[in-house]
Amino acid sequence: MNKVGGYSTYQNNYIDSIVQKRKEQEKTSKSDSSKKTDGAKKANSSVQLSDKAKALLQELKKTYTNMDFIVADYDSDEEAASYLSRGTKEYSVLIDTEELERMAADDSVKEQNLAYLDDAVGKLQEMKTQLGDHEDEVVHIGITIGKGGEMSFFAELEKAGERQKEFIDSIRENKKEAAEKAASDKTDPRHSHYQDYGKSKRTTVYASSAEELLEKISNVDWDSIKEESSAPMPGGHFNYSV
Repeated sequence: MNKVGGYSTYQNNYIDSIVQKRKEQEKTSKSDSSKKTDGAKKANSSVQLSDKAKALLQELKKTYTNMDFIVADYDSDEEAASYLSRGTKEYSVLIDTEELERMAADDSVKEQNLAYLDDAVGKLQEMKTQLGDHEDEVVHIGITIGKGGEMSFFAELEKAGERQKEFIDSIRENKKEAAEKAASDKTDPRHSHYQDYGKSKRTTVYASSAEELLEKISNVDWDSIKEESSAPMPGGHFNYSV
């Protein structure tokens, strides 16, 4: 076989496999995103709301277009996080059923809670500018409005595994060198359909304020968190383009 032609064919096949892998991940991400949206709708439809509360919920959705509003009853931070993770927009807002009814029945309660929400979002926007190197770790941010208007914050985080980062960097920096290495190294994950390709670390942090959320995100001990196999999340941070 002509060595130059053979290598060119191998490299093209290699890049094609990356593109195909990316398409499969995007398809999975879209499916996951659809499931999350359906999950949020299910949470809202599973609670019994008055007509006023339903109208207020629709009003909130139209006013805050960058937020997913979820109405549900919950008893723990973990349960709240489960609901909040279903959102697909910039922020998820989980409102306790009883509190939404209070807001619908009393304009002063509604105005107070929305003022708190606006202030919270403003602080979260400011927090984002202070994340620095941690910005790429944040997958999702959520806010809960509990009974009595008590607010809390949630952030879902993901960090690419070392082998995954090395793989991505090798493609970005020199796709030819990456192809040659994959061809010569049978143990390289790039030679075995990327079985270790999607490993990453995930965790969730909870806080009572945006300032505390920033502190907890910055101080996550990633060394103590075990890697797990997973495809990039919807709206994920990994760019595999070459």
